[in-house]
Amino acid sequence: MRKGRTLALILLALALAAAACKRGPTQVELFDKAKKFQEESNFQAAIDCYQEIVKRYPKSQQAPQCQFMAGYLYANHLKNMDMAKEAYRTFIRNYPEHELIKDAQWELDHLGKDVNEIEELNKILGRDSAAAKSDTAG
Repeated sequence: MRKGRTLALILLALALAAAACKRGPTQVELFDKAKKFQEESNFQAAIDCYQEIVKRYPKSQQAPQCQFMAGYLYANHLKNMDMAKEAYRTFIRNYPEHELIKDAQWELDHLGKDVNEIEELNKILGRDSAAAKSDTAG
């Protein structure tokens, strides 16, 4: 009886250890890593951490921000417009009530455009698009 109990405790300990190994980093650890990678300009590693948060913790408060940031980093730092588009579309589909929804749609609508090509911004700045384009050309 004692051997059976010892064996059961050993198996339980191994199962708990295996579960802990599979669990991986916490959401906070992943978010901290993502921010650190971003500060170091290691944008793909930052995206990978953000995406892991979205995958492992889709209902968390940080998941929408992480999905948005993936799109932002793809578009503005890696210049990968296809991946940016996919990330923003995923954000819009999965978090339609989030406070960043208008920002995500705006980013998607203006993806890949030079700032001077965006009429809305030129109107705010009080210049027309043609003048803005010639400013950047010369």
